Amino acid sequence: MDKETLRTTVFELLKKTPQTHFHAIENDVRRLDETYERHDVLLLQEVLWELLVQGVLAPGKNSLNLNLPFVHVTPYGAQCLEDGRILVHDPDGYIQHFDRITGHRTDAFITQTLGDALSVFHGSTRSATAVHLARIAEHLFDQLADSLIRTGTRDGKGTKRLESASRFSRSRAQAVIHALEHRDIPSALLDLVEPQLNGLLALMQHARAQDGSPRVAVVTRDQLLGFFMLLPEQCAFVYHLLEALDSPLPA
Repeated sequence: MDKETLRTTVFELLKKTPQTHFHAIENDVRRLDETYERHDVLLLQEVLWELLVQGVLAPGKNSLNLNLPFVHVTPYGAQCLEDGRILVHDPDGYIQHFDRITGHRTDAFITQTLGDALSVFHGSTRSATAVHLARIAEHLFDQLADSLIRTGTRDGKGTKRLESASRFSRSRAQAVIHALEHRDIPSALLDLVEPQLNGLLALMQHARAQDGSPRVAVVTRDQLLGFFMLLPEQCAFVYHLLEALDSPLPA
């Protein structure tokens, strides 16, 4: 049985029975999935311990059963299960979801950095998670800046502000947003430039100062979950912008 399928089955079981124990979960998985075999119990243990480390589960079922193997879904875990943010706790599933939302255009840098971000997030290292996510935002702004400079030169548009701004600085990201608002791109995209790209800019602000120098990221777990949930659509939007810049509206 593969881990992704097993994890998804466990999520569904926890939604129905938030107070349980390891053996009951195993019995339910065996009952629900005919592909489950005895040796899969080790994989199930990995999934359950990962959820414990991530704070989705905690030891204990009630006042009479406070220790493992009894477990319960935490308030944080219940919120994740309710609103779909549990996807972040399924690294393989999240990356597949990300790739699907972006139309399978995700490059190797984003895929690797996203995997690193998920790994440190699951290890409860919030500042490192923010830095990895900020690197993805910087990469996307770099792609937009390069495209704006290339197409601006082609079409006789001014690019001096973009070329003079320091890489990885907020001023360069803001210059990208300003330049896009003055380019010939479909109005449906133009209307979303500020809200979508300001979300990526917020990621950079957690990891870098105004001039682009690194800073200690102070960010909550809920903020990080929000960034994870918004990032696939933001990345897909950047890819749509890149296509629009390479195919300008007819005069």
